[in-house]
Amino acid sequence: MNFNSKLIRLGSWVLVSLAVVGCVRSGSYRKDREFYEETPSGYYKDGEETPNKSQTLERLKGPKKKVLILSFWNDTPVGDETLGGFAASELKREFSLGSRILFPEDQLVNTVTKDFVDGDRVQVTQLVREGRKFGVSAVILGRISKINFRQNREEVGILRQAESSVVVDLEMKVFDVATGREVGTYPRSGAAANSTRILIDDDAATSKASREELAREAIYQATQKLIPDALLALEKMEWQGRIAKIAGSKVYINAGRASGILAGDILKVLSTGEEIIDPVTKTFLGHSEGFLKGTLEVSDFIGTDSAMATIHTGGNFQEGDVVRLY
Repeated sequence: MNFNSKLIRLGSWVLVSLAVVGCVRSGSYRKDREFYEETPSGYYKDGEETPNKSQTLERLKGPKKKVLILSFWNDTPVGDETLGGFAASELKREFSLGSRILFPEDQLVNTVTKDFVDGDRVQVTQLVREGRKFGVSAVILGRISKINFRQNREEVGILRQAESSVVVDLEMKVFDVATGREVGTYPRSGAAANSTRILIDDDAATSKASREELAREAIYQATQKLIPDALLALEKMEWQGRIAKIAGSKVYINAGRASGILAGDILKVLSTGEEIIDPVTKTFLGHSEGFLKGTLEVSDFIGTDSAMATIHTGGNFQEGDVVRLY
């Protein structure tokens, strides 16, 4: 075999070898590519969904606030007590369409606005204590102050046109549980109307059921106007939770994943503060700011909305102490 033949055979062998090596590398590279494409970041565990941009922005807003909404007091001659509950449920429903508000479990709430009203004054001390019992940031209560019905109908003919209308006035109050102060009072009105044809002696348009249905529509319209007021008031408040239990070096708080708490969050711990009462009028003036005891670091989550934390600085923590984002 001459030199040229040997050179050609050697070149062919080199090309085949490179092709084989190239195929092996391509397979490994492709596998690595698939791994990194499926696992874009090492910060998320297997099965944990990588947050999108909107989820990231949501987390940056901080924890969600817990709010207690009491059934409105129907302070009108219209004796339907379910209207107050309807007003509260409409507020909750509208809040639930967003993602920044949480509520205590309904079966635990057995109080209504009227329980905290004495004459024309709200019993703020008892109201704030109720809010602290449920671990909420704010309490919302309200009153239906007016329900005004009107009806016009044609005077001639067997089949007559009847028009019914109603105007409802609502008053909502928002209280900050942390400070014990009223954030604001918001009066809003809603109206509803319907038109139908009735027989001469048909009283369906003026029946109790018809009037109550119309009143609910007006209440719905009024609550739509209250939502922006309530959201603005809640945004001004500082989020807070509380220590629910202490077991050795582990501290459990009453807020977790559902509230938007993140592992690694640093929480400052404050004493509960004191109720400030005017010694002459015995009027509740608010709560004093508690003193700083130390900090906690969130390390794990328990259940749907509680977290476990370890002591970061300080000590002498007690169940019921207030926690806030550092």
